Amino acid sequence: MTRFSESAIYRRLRAFINRQLGPSSLPGEGIQYWRERIFHYFSLAVVFFGVAVYLYYGLYFLLNGLYLFMAFATSVFVSSLLVVSIHRIPLSFRIGWVLFILYVTGTFLLFRGPNSTMGMIFLFAATIMGGTMSGAVTGMWYLIISSITLTGVGFYWYGGYIDHSNGPDISLLTYINLSITFLVLNFITLAPLISLLNGMMFTVKKERRYQRILRREQEDLVYARQKAEESDRLKTAFLSNMSHEIRTPMNAILGFSNLLSHPGVTESEKDEFVNLIKLNGKNLMSLVEDIIDISKMESGQFEIHNSPCQLHQILEDVYSAFSDEIRRRGITNVKLYLKKGISDERIQILTDAARLKKVLNNLVGNAIKFTDKGYVEFGYELNSDHFIQFYVKDTGIGLPAGKEEEIFNRFSKFSQSDEKLYGGTGIGLTIARHLVKHMGGDIWVEPQSTPGTTFYFTIPFQKILSPVPPKAQPWTSTCINWEGKTFLVAEDEEDNFRYLEVALSLFNASLIWARDGKEAVEVFKKVKHIDLVLMDIKMPGMDGYEATRQIKKINKTVPVIAQTAYAMLGERELSLNAGCDEYISKPINYQDLLELIQRFVPGNQDVGSLQNTATTS
Repeated sequence: MTRFSESAIYRRLRAFINRQLGPSSLPGEGIQYWRERIFHYFSLAVVFFGVAVYLYYGLYFLLNGLYLFMAFATSVFVSSLLVVSIHRIPLSFRIGWVLFILYVTGTFLLFRGPNSTMGMIFLFAATIMGGTMSGAVTGMWYLIISSITLTGVGFYWYGGYIDHSNGPDISLLTYINLSITFLVLNFITLAPLISLLNGMMFTVKKERRYQRILRREQEDLVYARQKAEESDRLKTAFLSNMSHEIRTPMNAILGFSNLLSHPGVTESEKDEFVNLIKLNGKNLMSLVEDIIDISKMESGQFEIHNSPCQLHQILEDVYSAFSDEIRRRGITNVKLYLKKGISDERIQILTDAARLKKVLNNLVGNAIKFTDKGYVEFGYELNSDHFIQFYVKDTGIGLPAGKEEEIFNRFSKFSQSDEKLYGGTGIGLTIARHLVKHMGGDIWVEPQSTPGTTFYFTIPFQKILSPVPPKAQPWTSTCINWEGKTFLVAEDEEDNFRYLEVALSLFNASLIWARDGKEAVEVFKKVKHIDLVLMDIKMPGMDGYEATRQIKKINKTVPVIAQTAYAMLGERELSLNAGCDEYISKPINYQDLLELIQRFVPGNQDVGSLQNTATTS
């Protein structure tokens, strides 16, 4: 004989219980789930009990001709059935209605008599259900209301103020004992029940809180994984683009450098090759500066240096540079326009001119790159007393809808056509946004239905009322003669020294080479007539900072110019604090180097004596 736990009856009974009660692991809100279940079975018990009461009193009212009471009992019973059975009605309303019906029925039975026990049972049910379904406060209120109701019933039946055709079925003492028993039973049942329910609610709420935390952490992990995958994809694309952007100018530089030594190349072709090498070298340097700038911005090592500058001169420099670029590349289908907001050519503003020019270069260069036909227009407008608004407008391929914010993210590139590949690293607009934000402005792109894109950016407008300084008189490097001047060059790289040696020997300067800081200090001690020191910062052994300090202890009047390949924040300040008189970063521009040395060591500007040198250079 099989065990009872394996019998068909047991399995059916267990299935019925599970189907009616439901497992505790069902999805959804735990407290709401159990409130629904408790109310379901509580209401079933009330309905079954109510049917018996309704049949008993219904027949009683019909037999005694109390049709008004019969109608009242019927309405209460039917409304209770409807509220309990229609699940679309909010649970809070159904609970409130059942509690109200229980209280009204119990009160009616107590005042109707002679069924004091039956009425107390209904009041007891109302109190327990109120505490179970609506909380401790509701249960205590129903207990208080029931106490007041029992007191009123006592005065109604036993006060002697109202005449009754039929007296109460129990004595006053019995009624008082029943009432006290009712209240005590109510209290001792309600108190532990509420405590149990509060514990259950706390546990369920804690579990729900943990589930929310876990769900939020899972969402964060999914989001972080998506961001990591997107970042990895963008970095891969960036490295691929970077490889292309570096190899393209390097190919031109190395290729034309090899051709310069070919005997079949004419002098005019050599001049063309030299110009192309310079151009591609500048492009490569611009790429390196972009990478350095984005690193500075992300590490917080970025500063803005505001100074008075001529606004129209900045715009004209950008216009001139890109006009030459368009002509050099033979672009005939794109026109470049410059629109100035005011006609005063002498207007000066307080801003970082180099950073402003960088933003304009990035935006205008981007516009020309993505415009195959039409025009590119840039300029500014004065729409406010506090901000100046610049714009760059083009008739190019445009921007996909919804990408107006994403276009400023690192490594982001969008093209609506696969027929043409557009170069670039994808960090130009990111740098532009960082620069504008650091300058105190904002940048955005305006979506438009017509082909093309319009970028806007603002910077604080601080007009300078001081007069325009006179333009510096141009001078030519062929007028310099450093004959009799001795320069000490501290440089650990032989190629870098060779560049300085050739460049400065064209102007009759005498150079002494020191391969590290220690050797530079020893040479400076031995040679008494050194007119200037070119000090590399990063050298083995003693670096340029310490070498400069020791040289300045020997002779403070000799100018020391720091030269370094580092371009991070603080390099200039460290150099000046160490005693350097000026700072120049690598790669060293030939003309900038000559102007800088000329400031500290003026040469003999005898043009006649340099006739041959000028011709050679």
